[in-house]
Amino acid sequence: MTISKSTKATKSTKAVSAPRKSARTTASKAAPVAPKSAKKSAAEGTRAAAKKAKSPSHSKLILPSLRGNFGDWVYYTCLMPVRDIAERVHYAEEIHTDKALSKLIQRSLEGPRAKHIADYLTNTQERFFSAMVLATYGGEPQWMEVGNFHSTSAPDVVNSLDENSRDAMGFLVLSGKERIFAVDGQHRLAGIRKASEDGAEFEGETLPVILVGHDEKNKRQRTRRLFTTLNKTAKPVKKRDIIALDEDDAMAIISRRLVEEHDWFKDPRIAVISSSNVPTSNTECLTTITNLYNVLRLLLLHHTKQKSDRTLRFLRPSDEVLEEYYQYSLSFFTALAKHFPPVKVAFTSTAAEPVAAYRNEEGGHILFRPIGLLIVADLVTEYMTKYDVAIADAVKAVSAIPTDLSVPPYNGVVWDADRGLINAKQKALARDVLAYMLGLTEGSASSLKARYAAAINKPGANLPVRLK
Repeated sequence: MTISKSTKATKSTKAVSAPRKSARTTASKAAPVAPKSAKKSAAEGTRAAAKKAKSPSHSKLILPSLRGNFGDWVYYTCLMPVRDIAERVHYAEEIHTDKALSKLIQRSLEGPRAKHIADYLTNTQERFFSAMVLATYGGEPQWMEVGNFHSTSAPDVVNSLDENSRDAMGFLVLSGKERIFAVDGQHRLAGIRKASEDGAEFEGETLPVILVGHDEKNKRQRTRRLFTTLNKTAKPVKKRDIIALDEDDAMAIISRRLVEEHDWFKDPRIAVISSSNVPTSNTECLTTITNLYNVLRLLLLHHTKQKSDRTLRFLRPSDEVLEEYYQYSLSFFTALAKHFPPVKVAFTSTAAEPVAAYRNEEGGHILFRPIGLLIVADLVTEYMTKYDVAIADAVKAVSAIPTDLSVPPYNGVVWDADRGLINAKQKALARDVLAYMLGLTEGSASSLKARYAAAINKPGANLPVRLK
């Protein structure tokens, strides 16, 4: 389908925010901006803010757009150059006189978060953002419908378009005097700004933005409602979906590769389920893929010497680095299989229920509980840090710990023998006692002794003896 060479924008009107009954008959009532009379009445209330934030003055900007309506909103889905987003779009607190509203619609824009997004933008060729929602105040945006379509190949398709569909396509012209701020996407805006400040040019790159308009009479109320609506309905991505689909998250990539390629990890040896907990009826797996992800996170944080996992989660490493991470992760489990024989059984046995003896109502082996595998991985990384040894040597040293959940330091701490259940709330205590036993802690152990005695309900009880 093509646009006739003789076709011009058939209308040039101020875009308005009122819902339209007919695109052609009410276009002049739908503006992302307030009428001039409303501006005058609001001017006095905004003078103080104007002194602090100068009125914007940018060149005219013409954006290819689609106009639509949903509920009582008229909105414009536009393609906006990334450089213009950095220059023209503001955080809410920069343009509002109402500081309470600013707090409501302003998310935390901490430096590390902005830097992380900036790193993603500058280091990832496959970068992508979903549409940001922007609100406009002031200025005089103009909506220009494209109008007359024709097609040499499918004229019947063009003729079947209703009037509203024809009127939905056009251009939104921004005068440069509008005040534009992010209702949804302030962290993305912060990252774009940071990347631009650091020299990223984004030449020729555009992002989808959804522009909504307000009149002066009810702008704050509508903005507040829109912000809360967007954020109440948004839900974080579940870890199971990250593991299954994420192509930037290093732990997810390696988890999938282990399960797909290595015989030790193929289902059912690693349970590919959404929960990190192993079902009580499962007598086949060592752990779940979600817990595998959590173990890999501990290993890779140590390997990369990073305190935060943001880079690991959001910036896809090169194929060479991913291979390095994969081999490093595999070396941990290889060492586990060597120094904890039941783990080798779980990985290699062809029996119908290979782990039935290691995870049962009496407790069983610590490594066959997700919490135990995480504790051991944590101890291994701490041992490597303290003694600067290879992962295989650290696993060998840690293999000296007790493994039966029915004995100290697990019974009464992470294992509730009376109910036959794991007590995850005491994970930190069990880990700290094991670190003490391995000689990884220094100084007085009196506080740890008191915590342990209180957990097992035996005042004055001593800590288990050190292993070396």
